[in-house]
Amino acid sequence: MPLVGKKYTWFKENGSAKSKLDRVLVTEKWLQIWPMCKQYVQRREVSDHCALVVKSVDKDWGLRPFRTIDTWHMERGFNGMVKEMCQSYVVQGNEIAKLKDKLKMLKGDLKVWNRDVLGNLHTKKRDIMQEIENLDCQDVYDDPLESVRLERLELMSRLREIDSKIDSLISLKARMNWLKYGDSCTKFCHSSLRWKRLRNELKGVEVGGQWCEESCTVRLEAKKLFENRFKATKDLGVRLGAVEFKTLTLEKNLSLMSVFIEEEIKEPVWQCEGSKSPGPDWFNFSFIKKSWDYINDKFVIALVAFHETCSKGFNASFIALVPKVRDPSSFFTRQCSNASVCAFPLQPSRGSCSPKST
Repeated sequence: MPLVGKKYTWFKENGSAKSKLDRVLVTEKWLQIWPMCKQYVQRREVSDHCALVVKSVDKDWGLRPFRTIDTWHMERGFNGMVKEMCQSYVVQGNEIAKLKDKLKMLKGDLKVWNRDVLGNLHTKKRDIMQEIENLDCQDVYDDPLESVRLERLELMSRLREIDSKIDSLISLKARMNWLKYGDSCTKFCHSSLRWKRLRNELKGVEVGGQWCEESCTVRLEAKKLFENRFKATKDLGVRLGAVEFKTLTLEKNLSLMSVFIEEEIKEPVWQCEGSKSPGPDWFNFSFIKKSWDYINDKFVIALVAFHETCSKGFNASFIALVPKVRDPSSFFTRQCSNASVCAFPLQPSRGSCSPKST
């Protein structure tokens, strides 16, 4: 389990040595019941050992980013539903604003559909298995009727369909090939996924020498970190007078100035891996490819408008913290590094440029 608060649990009296001697051992069943358990290192007083407290704390860090999953396309009638949603939206503004507002409205409708229609797959699986169990109990005493046989076949078909959806979700969460293509019905596989979530979770930070887990305080500390690192100074010390910049040929210049066509836009989209997304809060490329027949014209019109106007903020960047060590305790040390995650629009590649997404 992750260790929170301090890195070591034993300190020599004179401070010349320290070690992580104390441990908490739990069973696999314990972690299945309380998957968010952590070890909290307490303050030591008389003893040279620090007491350990095991707590299961699930912090609310605010709204989660929108994610499209390939499992949605396995639901019957999903693509037709998305097409009807896209055609029903009426928005105002320029072409770029229309595309942005339509995708925003589509996000909201898909969130509601995911919660109310798709629902919890594991709960649906348990309900179907219970119905099959009830039918099996009836067969013990009476010969099954034709209607009962048909009902069992329908339940088994639904069960296989839900199993394939659950496997798709597990493969999406996994990042290693042996988890993606191996057996997902083992305790080891699910334990690995839970452990990865715990390892990547932000537990808290030290503020003024005190350990803090309040989400609002942690957010404020992260905001201060980025404000200090990206604060502009009066003189940046950059001089470009002696730099010789490369120039484009007339042919390449005319190519960059020409209007976008659908083939140019479609080519970089199809070159991207389906699970990747153009931005941290967007539709992945698999969703875009499967919906291309009824959204391609909207993208083409929006990119033509971008080519003519070059709207401000069209290529925004999101900065994220990447832990450099396990269980970082502070933002203001070298335990975390910042990485820029850019929300690239679906721009066609021209010249030597190639599409990239993070």
